Amino acid sequence: MLFASAAKAEILTCYVCGVPILGHFYWIEDKVDGQTKRICPACEAIQSRCYLCGMPVVDGFKRLPDGRFICARDLKTVVESDEEAKEICHGVKDDLDRLLSRYLTYPPDNNIVLSLVDKYHLDNLFSAPGNESSCVSVYGATSTHTLPGQKFVHTVDILSCLQKPRLMAVCAHEYTHTWMNENLSQQRRINLNKNTVEGFCELVAYIYMDSLHEDAEVANIKRNNYTVGQILVLIEAYDKYGFNTVMEWMKNGEDTTLTADNLDRVRILKDGVAPLTFAAPALVYGTAPAVAPTNLVLKSISGSGQHRFAMINSTTFETMERGKVRVGQTNVTVRCVEIRGDSVTIQVDDSPDKKQLFLRNTP
Repeated sequence: MLFASAAKAEILTCYVCGVPILGHFYWIEDKVDGQTKRICPACEAIQSRCYLCGMPVVDGFKRLPDGRFICARDLKTVVESDEEAKEICHGVKDDLDRLLSRYLTYPPDNNIVLSLVDKYHLDNLFSAPGNESSCVSVYGATSTHTLPGQKFVHTVDILSCLQKPRLMAVCAHEYTHTWMNENLSQQRRINLNKNTVEGFCELVAYIYMDSLHEDAEVANIKRNNYTVGQILVLIEAYDKYGFNTVMEWMKNGEDTTLTADNLDRVRILKDGVAPLTFAAPALVYGTAPAVAPTNLVLKSISGSGQHRFAMINSTTFETMERGKVRVGQTNVTVRCVEIRGDSVTIQVDDSPDKKQLFLRNTP
Protein backbone atom coordinates (compact mmCIF):
# COMPACT_ATOMS: atom_id res chain seq x y z
CA MET A 1 0.00 0.00 0.00
CA LEU A 2 1.44 3.39 -0.96
CA PHE A 3 0.43 6.69 0.64
CA ALA A 4 0.11 9.49 -1.89
CA SER A 5 -0.29 13.26 -1.67
CA ALA A 6 -3.40 15.14 -2.75
CA ALA A 7 -3.96 15.72 -6.44
CA LYS A 8 -4.29 19.37 -7.42
CA ALA A 9 -4.89 19.47 -11.16
CA GLU A 10 -8.10 17.41 -11.30
CA ILE A 11 -10.94 16.19 -9.15
CA LEU A 12 -10.26 12.59 -8.20
CA THR A 13 -12.82 10.10 -6.98
CA CYS A 14 -12.46 7.08 -4.74
CA TYR A 15 -12.67 3.78 -6.65
CA VAL A 16 -14.61 2.13 -3.83
CA CYS A 17 -17.22 4.69 -2.77
CA GLY A 18 -17.08 7.13 -5.69
CA VAL A 19 -16.79 10.17 -3.42
CA PRO A 20 -14.50 13.00 -4.63
CA ILE A 21 -11.08 12.97 -2.98
CA LEU A 22 -10.20 16.43 -1.68
CA GLY A 23 -7.14 15.55 0.37
CA HIS A 24 -4.81 12.62 0.67
CA PHE A 25 -5.53 9.23 -0.91
CA TYR A 26 -4.11 5.72 -1.00
CA TRP A 27 -3.15 3.32 -3.78
CA ILE A 28 -4.28 -0.31 -3.31
CA GLU A 29 -3.60 -3.15 -5.71
CA ASP A 30 -6.67 -4.94 -7.06
CA LYS A 31 -5.67 -8.61 -6.88
CA VAL A 32 -8.17 -9.59 -9.56
CA ASP A 33 -7.00 -7.35 -12.40
CA GLY A 34 -3.57 -6.40 -11.03
CA GLN A 35 -4.23 -2.66 -11.32
CA THR A 36 -3.70 -0.15 -8.54
CA LYS A 37 -6.81 1.73 -7.50
CA ARG A 38 -7.11 5.13 -5.82
CA ILE A 39 -9.18 5.11 -2.62
CA CYS A 40 -10.04 7.71 0.01
CA PRO A 41 -8.87 7.58 3.64
CA ALA A 42 -12.35 6.58 4.85
CA CYS A 43 -12.42 3.50 2.63
CA GLU A 44 -8.80 2.66 3.42
CA ALA A 45 -9.77 2.52 7.09
CA ILE A 46 -12.44 -0.15 6.41
CA GLN A 47 -11.21 -3.43 7.88
CA SER A 48 -13.50 -5.70 5.84
CA ARG A 49 -11.83 -6.60 2.55
CA CYS A 50 -12.95 -8.69 -0.41
CA TYR A 51 -11.07 -12.01 -0.25
CA LEU A 52 -10.78 -12.06 -4.04
CA CYS A 53 -9.59 -8.56 -4.96
CA GLY A 54 -8.44 -7.31 -1.54
CA MET A 55 -10.39 -4.04 -1.85
CA PRO A 56 -12.53 -2.58 0.98
CA VAL A 57 -16.17 -3.66 0.79
CA VAL A 58 -19.08 -1.21 0.95
CA ASP A 59 -22.62 -1.44 -0.44
CA GLY A 60 -23.78 -4.63 -2.11
CA PHE A 61 -21.16 -6.99 -0.66
CA LYS A 62 -21.81 -10.48 0.69
CA ARG A 63 -20.38 -12.12 3.80
CA LEU A 64 -20.00 -15.91 3.63
CA PRO A 65 -20.57 -18.15 6.66
CA ASP A 66 -16.81 -18.72 6.98
CA GLY A 67 -16.18 -14.98 7.37
CA ARG A 68 -15.04 -14.17 3.83
CA PHE A 69 -16.34 -11.01 2.17
CA ILE A 70 -17.10 -10.65 -1.54
CA CYS A 71 -17.39 -7.15 -2.97
CA ALA A 72 -20.36 -6.20 -5.15
CA ARG A 73 -18.28 -6.33 -8.34
CA ASP A 74 -16.79 -9.78 -7.77
CA LEU A 75 -20.08 -11.19 -6.47
CA LYS A 76 -21.37 -11.02 -10.05
CA THR A 77 -18.71 -13.45 -11.32
CA VAL A 78 -18.19 -16.02 -8.54
CA VAL A 79 -19.46 -19.58 -8.86
CA GLU A 80 -21.70 -19.92 -5.80
CA SER A 81 -23.25 -23.31 -6.54
CA ASP A 82 -21.15 -26.29 -5.42
CA GLU A 83 -22.78 -28.44 -8.09
CA GLU A 84 -21.86 -25.99 -10.82
CA ALA A 85 -18.33 -25.72 -9.43
CA LYS A 86 -17.93 -29.52 -9.47
CA GLU A 87 -19.17 -29.65 -13.05
CA ILE A 88 -16.57 -27.04 -14.00
CA CYS A 89 -13.87 -29.02 -12.19
CA HIS A 90 -14.73 -32.21 -14.06
CA GLY A 91 -14.56 -30.24 -17.30
CA VAL A 92 -11.10 -28.99 -16.34
CA LYS A 93 -9.84 -32.53 -15.96
CA ASP A 94 -11.21 -33.46 -19.38
CA ASP A 95 -9.50 -30.40 -20.86
CA LEU A 96 -6.18 -31.30 -19.22
CA ASP A 97 -6.41 -34.87 -20.48
CA ARG A 98 -6.76 -33.55 -24.04
CA LEU A 99 -4.25 -30.73 -23.69
CA LEU A 100 -1.44 -32.82 -22.20
CA SER A 101 -2.27 -36.30 -23.48
CA ARG A 102 1.05 -36.56 -25.31
CA TYR A 103 2.97 -36.11 -22.09
CA LEU A 104 1.07 -37.41 -19.08
CA THR A 105 -2.09 -39.16 -17.95
CA TYR A 106 -4.15 -37.94 -15.02
CA PRO A 107 -5.77 -40.40 -12.60
CA PRO A 108 -9.31 -41.48 -13.55
CA ASP A 109 -12.25 -39.65 -12.00
CA ASN A 110 -13.19 -42.58 -9.76
CA ASN A 111 -9.78 -42.31 -8.06
CA ILE A 112 -10.34 -38.67 -7.10
CA VAL A 113 -12.66 -37.51 -4.31
CA LEU A 114 -13.50 -33.88 -5.11
CA SER A 115 -15.05 -31.53 -2.55
CA LEU A 116 -15.90 -27.83 -2.41
CA VAL A 117 -14.98 -26.57 1.05
CA ASP A 118 -14.97 -23.36 3.07
CA LYS A 119 -12.04 -21.38 4.43
CA TYR A 120 -12.27 -23.02 7.87
CA HIS A 121 -11.72 -26.44 6.32
CA LEU A 122 -8.58 -25.35 4.45
CA ASP A 123 -7.24 -23.47 7.48
CA ASN A 124 -7.57 -26.62 9.58
CA LEU A 125 -5.64 -28.63 7.00
CA PHE A 126 -2.62 -26.33 7.44
CA SER A 127 -2.12 -27.55 11.01
CA ALA A 128 -3.65 -31.03 10.85
CA PRO A 129 -1.16 -33.83 11.71
CA GLY A 130 -0.22 -35.95 8.71
CA ASN A 131 -0.65 -33.18 6.18
CA GLU A 132 2.97 -32.03 6.27
CA SER A 133 3.63 -33.51 2.81
CA SER A 134 0.27 -32.56 1.31
CA CYS A 135 -0.41 -29.56 -0.90
CA VAL A 136 -2.39 -27.03 1.10
CA SER A 137 -2.86 -23.49 -0.20
CA VAL A 138 -5.37 -20.71 0.34
CA TYR A 139 -7.44 -22.01 -2.60
CA GLY A 140 -7.09 -25.77 -2.54
CA ALA A 141 -5.56 -28.89 -1.02
CA THR A 142 -4.62 -32.34 -2.28
CA SER A 143 -3.63 -35.47 -0.37
CA THR A 144 -2.96 -38.94 -1.73
CA HIS A 145 -3.57 -42.27 -0.04
CA THR A 146 -1.78 -45.40 -1.30
CA LEU A 147 -3.80 -48.60 -1.40
CA PRO A 148 -2.64 -52.21 -1.84
CA GLY A 149 -1.71 -53.17 -5.38
CA GLN A 150 -0.15 -49.82 -6.27
CA LYS A 151 -3.53 -48.11 -6.35
CA PHE A 152 -4.25 -44.59 -5.20
CA VAL A 153 -7.11 -42.48 -3.91
CA HIS A 154 -6.71 -38.71 -4.08
CA THR A 155 -8.63 -36.22 -1.97
CA VAL A 156 -8.94 -32.83 -3.67
CA ASP A 157 -10.52 -29.95 -1.75
CA ILE A 158 -11.25 -26.69 -3.60
CA LEU A 159 -12.26 -23.44 -1.90
CA SER A 160 -15.86 -22.53 -2.67
CA CYS A 161 -17.10 -19.28 -4.21
CA LEU A 162 -14.23 -18.61 -6.60
CA GLN A 163 -14.49 -16.84 -9.93
CA LYS A 164 -14.59 -19.31 -12.80
CA PRO A 165 -11.09 -18.66 -14.24
CA ARG A 166 -9.55 -18.88 -10.76
CA LEU A 167 -11.54 -22.03 -10.02
CA MET A 168 -10.29 -23.63 -13.23
CA ALA A 169 -6.68 -22.65 -12.54
CA VAL A 170 -6.89 -24.03 -8.99
CA CYS A 171 -8.34 -27.28 -10.32
CA ALA A 172 -5.51 -27.63 -12.84
CA HIS A 173 -3.01 -27.04 -10.03
CA GLU A 174 -4.55 -29.60 -7.67
CA TYR A 175 -5.09 -32.26 -10.34
CA THR A 176 -1.42 -31.96 -11.24
CA HIS A 177 -0.55 -32.86 -7.65
CA THR A 178 -2.49 -36.10 -8.12
CA TRP A 179 -0.40 -36.91 -11.21
CA MET A 180 2.86 -36.15 -9.40
CA ASN A 181 1.90 -38.25 -6.39
CA GLU A 182 1.37 -41.24 -8.67
CA ASN A 183 4.29 -40.75 -11.06
CA LEU A 184 7.17 -39.32 -9.04
CA SER A 185 9.08 -41.67 -6.77
CA GLN A 186 8.65 -41.15 -3.06
CA GLN A 187 12.29 -40.14 -2.74
CA ARG A 188 11.97 -37.61 -5.57
CA ARG A 189 8.89 -36.07 -3.96
CA ILE A 190 10.75 -35.79 -0.65
CA ASN A 191 13.86 -34.25 -2.22
CA LEU A 192 12.21 -31.76 -4.55
CA ASN A 193 12.06 -28.19 -3.31
CA LYS A 194 8.50 -27.47 -2.13
CA ASN A 195 8.32 -24.24 -4.14
CA THR A 196 9.40 -26.15 -7.24
CA VAL A 197 6.64 -28.71 -6.71
CA GLU A 198 4.08 -25.95 -6.38
CA GLY A 199 5.67 -24.11 -9.30
CA PHE A 200 5.18 -27.09 -11.60
CA CYS A 201 1.51 -27.29 -10.67
CA GLU A 202 1.22 -23.57 -11.35
CA LEU A 203 2.98 -24.09 -14.69
CA VAL A 204 0.24 -26.49 -15.77
CA ALA A 205 -2.38 -23.99 -14.62
CA TYR A 206 -0.53 -21.29 -16.58
CA ILE A 207 -0.43 -23.40 -19.76
CA TYR A 208 -4.11 -24.26 -19.37
CA MET A 209 -5.24 -20.69 -18.78
CA ASP A 210 -3.05 -19.52 -21.64
CA SER A 211 -4.68 -22.04 -23.97
CA LEU A 212 -8.08 -20.57 -23.05
CA HIS A 213 -6.89 -16.95 -23.51
CA GLU A 214 -7.69 -16.17 -19.88
CA ASP A 215 -5.16 -13.35 -19.88
CA ALA A 216 -6.12 -11.90 -16.51
CA GLU A 217 -5.64 -15.25 -14.77
CA VAL A 218 -2.38 -15.85 -16.66
CA ALA A 219 -1.11 -12.52 -15.35
CA ASN A 220 -2.31 -13.39 -11.85
CA ILE A 221 -0.40 -16.69 -11.90
CA LYS A 222 2.78 -14.92 -13.00
CA ARG A 223 2.65 -12.16 -10.39
CA ASN A 224 1.51 -14.37 -7.49
CA ASN A 225 4.45 -14.94 -5.14
CA TYR A 226 3.03 -18.22 -3.80
CA THR A 227 5.91 -20.23 -5.34
CA VAL A 228 8.58 -17.66 -4.37
CA GLY A 229 9.45 -17.06 -8.02
CA GLN A 230 9.66 -20.68 -9.15
CA ILE A 231 6.72 -20.29 -11.52
CA LEU A 232 8.64 -17.67 -13.53
CA VAL A 233 11.70 -19.92 -13.73
CA LEU A 234 9.61 -22.89 -14.90
CA ILE A 235 7.76 -20.77 -17.45
CA GLU A 236 11.13 -19.72 -18.86
CA ALA A 237 12.24 -23.38 -18.98
CA TYR A 238 8.97 -24.34 -20.68
CA ASP A 239 9.34 -21.60 -23.29
CA LYS A 240 12.93 -22.57 -24.02
CA TYR A 241 12.84 -26.37 -23.84
CA GLY A 242 9.19 -27.42 -23.97
CA PHE A 243 6.83 -29.04 -21.52
CA ASN A 244 8.14 -32.59 -21.91
CA THR A 245 11.65 -31.56 -20.85
CA VAL A 246 10.34 -29.86 -17.71
CA MET A 247 8.10 -32.81 -16.90
CA GLU A 248 10.93 -35.35 -17.28
CA TRP A 249 13.12 -33.21 -15.03
CA MET A 250 10.40 -33.18 -12.39
CA LYS A 251 10.34 -36.98 -12.48
CA ASN A 252 14.04 -37.71 -12.73
CA GLY A 253 16.11 -34.53 -12.55
CA GLU A 254 19.55 -34.39 -11.02
CA ASP A 255 18.75 -31.18 -9.10
CA THR A 256 16.02 -30.44 -6.59
CA THR A 257 15.20 -26.96 -7.90
CA LEU A 258 15.92 -24.70 -10.87
CA THR A 259 17.38 -21.21 -11.02
CA ALA A 260 17.07 -18.63 -13.77
CA ASP A 261 20.84 -18.28 -14.07
CA ASN A 262 21.36 -22.02 -14.63
CA LEU A 263 18.27 -22.97 -16.61
CA ASP A 264 20.07 -25.57 -18.74
CA ARG A 265 20.12 -27.85 -15.71
CA VAL A 266 16.53 -28.75 -16.58
CA ARG A 267 18.00 -31.13 -19.19
CA ILE A 268 20.22 -32.95 -16.70
CA LEU A 269 18.58 -36.18 -15.60
CA LYS A 270 19.92 -38.87 -13.32
CA ASP A 271 20.16 -41.25 -16.27
CA GLY A 272 21.50 -38.83 -18.87
CA VAL A 273 20.68 -35.64 -20.75
CA ALA A 274 17.15 -34.99 -21.95
CA PRO A 275 16.75 -34.36 -25.70
CA LEU A 276 15.61 -30.91 -26.75
CA THR A 277 11.89 -30.61 -27.28
CA PHE A 278 12.26 -27.53 -29.49
CA ALA A 279 15.06 -26.55 -31.82
CA ALA A 280 17.92 -25.09 -29.78
CA PRO A 281 18.48 -21.37 -30.32
CA ALA A 282 22.22 -21.94 -30.66
CA LEU A 283 24.03 -24.02 -33.28
CA VAL A 284 25.45 -27.41 -32.32
CA TYR A 285 29.20 -27.37 -32.76
CA GLY A 286 30.61 -29.64 -35.43
CA THR A 287 27.44 -29.76 -37.52
CA ALA A 288 26.22 -27.64 -40.37
CA PRO A 289 23.20 -25.50 -39.55
CA ALA A 290 19.93 -26.90 -40.86
CA VAL A 291 18.12 -24.69 -43.31
CA ALA A 292 14.80 -23.75 -41.72
CA PRO A 293 11.80 -22.71 -43.82
CA THR A 294 11.38 -18.95 -44.06
CA ASN A 295 7.64 -19.22 -43.41
CA LEU A 296 5.24 -21.53 -41.59
CA VAL A 297 4.56 -24.71 -43.55
CA LEU A 298 2.12 -27.48 -42.62
CA LYS A 299 4.18 -30.62 -43.32
CA SER A 300 1.81 -33.38 -42.25
CA ILE A 301 -1.32 -34.37 -40.31
CA SER A 302 -1.56 -37.71 -38.54
CA GLY A 303 -3.92 -39.44 -36.14
CA SER A 304 -7.70 -39.24 -36.19
CA GLY A 305 -10.69 -37.85 -34.34
CA GLN A 306 -9.72 -36.03 -31.15
CA HIS A 307 -6.12 -37.24 -31.34
CA ARG A 308 -4.74 -35.58 -34.44
CA PHE A 309 -1.20 -34.29 -34.70
CA ALA A 310 0.10 -31.63 -37.05
CA MET A 311 3.73 -31.00 -37.98
CA ILE A 312 4.47 -27.33 -38.70
CA ASN A 313 8.00 -26.91 -40.00
CA SER A 314 9.85 -29.27 -37.62
CA THR A 315 7.54 -29.05 -34.57
CA THR A 316 4.62 -31.38 -33.88
CA PHE A 317 1.44 -30.05 -32.27
CA GLU A 318 -1.80 -31.39 -30.86
CA THR A 319 -4.95 -29.28 -30.63
CA MET A 320 -4.55 -26.32 -28.25
CA GLU A 321 -0.83 -26.99 -27.86
CA ARG A 322 1.63 -24.11 -27.84
CA GLY A 323 5.30 -24.30 -28.84
CA LYS A 324 8.30 -22.78 -30.59
CA VAL A 325 8.72 -23.16 -34.35
CA ARG A 326 11.91 -22.38 -36.22
CA VAL A 327 11.34 -19.88 -39.04
CA GLY A 328 14.46 -18.74 -40.88
CA GLN A 329 16.98 -17.53 -38.32
CA THR A 330 14.53 -17.10 -35.45
CA ASN A 331 11.80 -18.85 -33.47
CA VAL A 332 8.13 -17.91 -33.31
CA THR A 333 5.55 -19.08 -30.79
CA VAL A 334 2.67 -20.97 -32.38
CA ARG A 335 -0.58 -22.10 -30.82
CA CYS A 336 -2.42 -24.81 -32.73
CA VAL A 337 -6.09 -23.91 -32.30
CA GLU A 338 -7.66 -26.59 -34.51
CA ILE A 339 -6.54 -29.55 -36.64
CA ARG A 340 -8.70 -30.66 -39.55
CA GLY A 341 -8.22 -33.31 -42.20
CA ASP A 342 -6.18 -31.08 -44.53
CA SER A 343 -5.51 -27.88 -42.60
CA VAL A 344 -4.75 -26.30 -39.23
CA THR A 345 -5.80 -23.04 -37.59
CA ILE A 346 -3.03 -21.31 -35.66
CA GLN A 347 -2.13 -18.14 -33.79
CA VAL A 348 1.40 -16.73 -33.99
CA ASP A 349 3.24 -14.93 -31.15
CA ASP A 350 0.03 -14.62 -29.09
CA SER A 351 -1.69 -12.55 -31.76
CA PRO A 352 -5.50 -12.62 -31.49
CA ASP A 353 -5.65 -13.11 -35.28
CA LYS A 354 -6.00 -16.66 -36.56
CA LYS A 355 -4.27 -18.06 -39.62
CA GLN A 356 -5.02 -21.19 -41.59
CA LEU A 357 -2.33 -23.44 -43.04
CA PHE A 358 -3.12 -26.09 -45.64
CA LEU A 359 -1.27 -29.23 -46.59
CA ARG A 360 0.58 -28.86 -49.86
CA ASN A 361 -1.40 -29.52 -53.02
CA THR A 362 -4.63 -28.47 -51.30
CA PRO A 363 -6.41 -25.15 -51.89
